[in-house]
Amino acid sequence: MQTWLKVTIGIVVSLIIIFIVGGYIFYNSLTESLPIYQGELKVPSLKSEVKIYFDTLAIPYIIADNDEDVSFALGYLHASERMFSMDMIRRAGEGRLSEIFGAETVPFDRMFRTVGLNRTAKMIKEKMNPEGLNLLEAYSRGVNYYLEEKKNKYPVEFDVLGYQPEEWKPEHSIIVIRMMAWELNLGWWTDLSFTELVQKLGEEKVKEILPDYPENAPTIIPSEIKKFTQINTNFIETDKAFRKFIGMTGTHLGSNNWVVNSEMSASGKPIIANDPHLAYRAPGIWYAMVIKSPSWDVAGVTLPGVPGIAIGKNENISWTLTSIMTDETDFYFETLDSSRTKYLLDGNWKDLEIIEDTIYTRDGINVPIEIKYTHRGPIISNIHPYNFIFNRDESTYPPISMRWLGNEFSDEMDAFLKINKAKNWSEFKAAVEKFNIPGQNFVYADREGNISYVFGGALPVRQTNATTFLFDGSDSKNDWKGFVPRDELPFLFDPTTNFIATANNKVIKDFKYHITNLWEPSSRIDRITELLQAKNKHSVEDYMKYQEDIYSPYAKSIVPYILYAFENAEVKDKNLEKSLQLLREWNFEMDKYLHAPAIFVTFFDKLMKNIYMDEMGDDLFNQYVFLANVPYRNILELLQNPFSVWYNDVKKNERKTRDDVIRESMNDALDELESKLGKDVKDWQWGRIHTVTFKHAFSGASGLLDDVINIGPHEISGDGTTIFNTEYAFSESIEKYPLFSHDAFDCELGPSMRFIYDFVKPDEFYLILTTGQSGNIFSDHYKDQTELFLNGKYMKIRTDEESITNQGNSLLRLLPK
Repeated sequence: MQTWLKVTIGIVVSLIIIFIVGGYIFYNSLTESLPIYQGELKVPSLKSEVKIYFDTLAIPYIIADNDEDVSFALGYLHASERMFSMDMIRRAGEGRLSEIFGAETVPFDRMFRTVGLNRTAKMIKEKMNPEGLNLLEAYSRGVNYYLEEKKNKYPVEFDVLGYQPEEWKPEHSIIVIRMMAWELNLGWWTDLSFTELVQKLGEEKVKEILPDYPENAPTIIPSEIKKFTQINTNFIETDKAFRKFIGMTGTHLGSNNWVVNSEMSASGKPIIANDPHLAYRAPGIWYAMVIKSPSWDVAGVTLPGVPGIAIGKNENISWTLTSIMTDETDFYFETLDSSRTKYLLDGNWKDLEIIEDTIYTRDGINVPIEIKYTHRGPIISNIHPYNFIFNRDESTYPPISMRWLGNEFSDEMDAFLKINKAKNWSEFKAAVEKFNIPGQNFVYADREGNISYVFGGALPVRQTNATTFLFDGSDSKNDWKGFVPRDELPFLFDPTTNFIATANNKVIKDFKYHITNLWEPSSRIDRITELLQAKNKHSVEDYMKYQEDIYSPYAKSIVPYILYAFENAEVKDKNLEKSLQLLREWNFEMDKYLHAPAIFVTFFDKLMKNIYMDEMGDDLFNQYVFLANVPYRNILELLQNPFSVWYNDVKKNERKTRDDVIRESMNDALDELESKLGKDVKDWQWGRIHTVTFKHAFSGASGLLDDVINIGPHEISGDGTTIFNTEYAFSESIEKYPLFSHDAFDCELGPSMRFIYDFVKPDEFYLILTTGQSGNIFSDHYKDQTELFLNGKYMKIRTDEESITNQGNSLLRLLPK
């Protein structure tokens, strides 16, 4: 054999060996981070053996002898599957993201240190029920056991960012709970934006675009708004950017839930359902689980970072949640003295509480910050994206303070522990009364056949119901006057209608206390009610169809205005003629394969811009439409008035009517569709522009990486007005952060899981998640539920011990060391 051939063969063989060995080492280094589903682990601090069975989709079934061991196992499992997500949330709440991401996240850290979630969590820990604290400590030991056992073998995100997660503490679980409340804190947006609108456009004009103004705000717009310095709402952008960064996109942060009693159930027992609408992300927010111990026998979904079932069932009851949309935040114009260390209250100067703090960054830059507190809460007007970059002086902004219910003491851990263990209606209702934030509609059923509704949340008592705007902070009359007594909050028990349904709609008419102005449009609750009243009896199979329903009552109410506007108009454009014909024949289903939804939604987008943008300008427009339920509701009201001043084009000084603006918006919509999808209307299917991608926290860093870590894109039906809520963003202001760009109709939010339980079969329920149980991108369970979810399929989860132990599940035993 020739020498050159020997050398060539030798080199090739060597490279193959290096490739195989290197690949093996690389593969092992990645798979070492994967969770363990089978075997035995010797564990410190356990009282007794814990058995954890796993089914083929990695749903764990914990069987333990006591609650502490259950909580330990919960902590271990959550950390095994979701440690990176948990660490991101706790770091965000503590204001410590910059330590691993660098100066880019300083505005986020400044925001949360100012809001004070870390301080609040420590305060709650000191005051909470000792039983709950004991379980949080056991949970923390479970997380920390994982951290010790997997040291230097954590998921790849930690390697990419080059850091090791720190010890988990009970206050970190409290931060996770309060971060969920922050995600649902909607008043942060509207009060500030509506105040700026009044300052810019005047009281009379703004009245016409406020949601439900006559009913929910019977008093006049506070006159003192006009005397204060024009506010700067740039700092709202900080929270928008943070929500994109951490995966809290979307503003239809509501849900659907409903229950029928035995009279309307095909099985003769209550059937209950829930699909909470939250921002889409990878991994999804929930982790499914079954818990079995002598005093804690419960199943459903958990929130990684917190022990206990958030939504689910036990042996006796089942409960589900939707957001009340409670107004939990008020803002105040403050008057500071020249030293900016005192604030004016009732004619006297009061000392500000001033806290000096430092944000440490990965870049080695230390950023000193000063946080100022009034008796209501922090001054937040200096939280904005470019304060650090441009070193702007806080004195250039009018001082605005915030009182947020999330900074008050309440013990949601204790509330949910008691809900998990409740045996009947009275125990359940007493447990919900301990729950303050975020405000939730609790829908309930029990094995005795009862169904009920409880208003879950604390409600501040205010002097006025006009809480849509900022208050004068120099007058204590604007302070909260305590909280509405629990026995005055709405509840419902065994109604004669034989069903209960909520979809973030108005809770009760003519309630003497202010709840919110931010109800969702009635489209979803109208459709749910229609479906429940259409049949005498309903089954689990019916519920599955209802949760997938894509009919839009909202679109049905808008389309007649479009057709009327063109009734006497000469239509020469063939695509316009075809589009109008499609709208006439449309069944109002937001089907991804249909063309009419794409035409309607693009039209609606142009309609909003043609009505509001000339008066508001880009920034105010994007703030106004950011909370999507506001324009959804207002457009319906405006269209009833053919001659509203909002139709006029103030830039061109041109008077217009409703029909003028509708025709203009329709033409603009067709121009956009032709540009995006081509000249042929047959190519304008809704699914071509409406897709969902479940995005990882590293999404956007690299196109090749996105293909591995993201799940999607997938074409998807529905929109923000259908039971199957697949919201897209109205606002474009986030585009000033290029990292967070998105296409116009990308689905950002929707059902984060689906849950159905029929009491006739007490040992099984139906559930599906959006992605999978695991947050590890190399796990088989990172995205193994996505196709099931998108195709309307469910897991059937058994909760009896015989099924758990005898259906071929793998077994992981945790043994006391």
